[in-house]
Amino acid sequence: MTSTSALVVLLPLASCTSGDMEPSAPPDAAPDRAPGPWDLGVELPAAPPNHGDPRRGEWLLLNGDYMSCGLPYKLWNFPIVAGIVQQALGQGRPPMPGRSGKNADLPYSVNVFTTTDGAEVVNLNCLHCHGGYFDGELVVGLGDPTRDFTDGLIGAFPVDLVQSWMLSPLLGFTQAERDNTDILLHTARAIGDRTTTRTVGMNPADSLARVLAEHRDPATLAWSDAPLREVVFYGDDGQPLADARFTSDPPPWWRVHKKHALFYNGMTRGPHRGTMEAASAICVDNLTEAARIDALFEDIQAFVESVRTPRYPRHIDDALAARGRVLFERDCAGCHGSYGDDPLADDTDTYPNLLIPLEVVGTDPVIAEVGTRHAANVFEVYNTTFYGQVTALHPGDPFPGYVPPPLDGIWATAPFLHNGSVPSVALVLDSKARPKYWKRVDYDSTHFDEETLGWPYFELPYGQAEAPAAERKYVYDTTLWSQTRGGHTFGDGYSDAERRAVVEYLKTL
Repeated sequence: MTSTSALVVLLPLASCTSGDMEPSAPPDAAPDRAPGPWDLGVELPAAPPNHGDPRRGEWLLLNGDYMSCGLPYKLWNFPIVAGIVQQALGQGRPPMPGRSGKNADLPYSVNVFTTTDGAEVVNLNCLHCHGGYFDGELVVGLGDPTRDFTDGLIGAFPVDLVQSWMLSPLLGFTQAERDNTDILLHTARAIGDRTTTRTVGMNPADSLARVLAEHRDPATLAWSDAPLREVVFYGDDGQPLADARFTSDPPPWWRVHKKHALFYNGMTRGPHRGTMEAASAICVDNLTEAARIDALFEDIQAFVESVRTPRYPRHIDDALAARGRVLFERDCAGCHGSYGDDPLADDTDTYPNLLIPLEVVGTDPVIAEVGTRHAANVFEVYNTTFYGQVTALHPGDPFPGYVPPPLDGIWATAPFLHNGSVPSVALVLDSKARPKYWKRVDYDSTHFDEETLGWPYFELPYGQAEAPAAERKYVYDTTLWSQTRGGHTFGDGYSDAERRAVVEYLKTL
């Protein structure tokens, strides 16, 4: 989840452990299923049940104070200042039906709330990263592939100028409003330009995690303006990386209720809420406040787990989908699960929760190996914190790999693979046809390729370094670290007709 823009896809800080689980087939695999990659997978341990209230969790998500601090609400409509604040927080997003009070008029990704010390403030909520559009409709829990973090989480936000406004008698700030803003601005200064992404639509949660790890005391969560440690990421050669930006595509919330472990590499152990809290912890600087927010997240987690897949809004060729279902259940269900006849109910679905070895999946290795090769010491620090005690992170346990996700609503979640390197589902099933350099034709969510299940795109003859400056941030360059396009070759043997049938079946999920 996010507060000042970190998200549920928060890349890690956790300790590496080894495991002794033996590879096993999915528990509900069809007895006549042929051998496949699922036979090399390991089922991940289930998280304990959560007993929160999803209705209260929804209200908290859209109106509550789990972000802990924010900018004074007085700045939202104050002349001269308003445009800067609204652009920084709202980014032109519209209001959301169903919210009450002042929140009814704010962008769906912003909450106004009163802090524990009495300041009325505004801050980003989780939908800043987990509220996206498909076919012109806002979908709660869908990652937003149009967010532009190429200038970082705070962009060109004038931190020092806002700080000076806080001293203006014209605005009449209370001490609580100044105190809350100070907390937020201290973090903003540390973030600076260290949370930039290479491409529009990618998320900088991992970079934010790195900043927080450097400036926060793991035992007390107290903030230090000066770094307490340096977090270094290493390349495959063991040397520090000059540009250690992980490229990660936010997954949809409707997968959470099926998954034993979160993140693409399946590294969480225990309740899901600890990593959600850590991603919303921009303003938290003491254990008392962390415990207060932990209690709120029992309900927020319950709401996230209650989110279900939207229905495909366009035409489906039922006969073609039926042919695709046969292929899917033979070739894909062993890893991705099986799906009942009623798309509105998933109680008859199966999902094996398997971690598949990296060498079997073959997709970009960075996130699979982040805790075993690139930043193991950071994970050790995380697991000693309050959040690590709620939800431990164990990357590489029992081996580096990836968890094939449930495919409910896969049609809404372009681009694909964990790093967003592939623009359509059809290309996920045809690894040799994937473009090396590409960019979306536009960012209109109604402009959708129904035959391939993805965004229309241009294939380019050049990468980001050679692209014109104005175009650069829209170019996806698969030659860059953490952005490679290979792997998941399991559909390469299909004919074009078979591939088309499987794509049509996926619309029904």
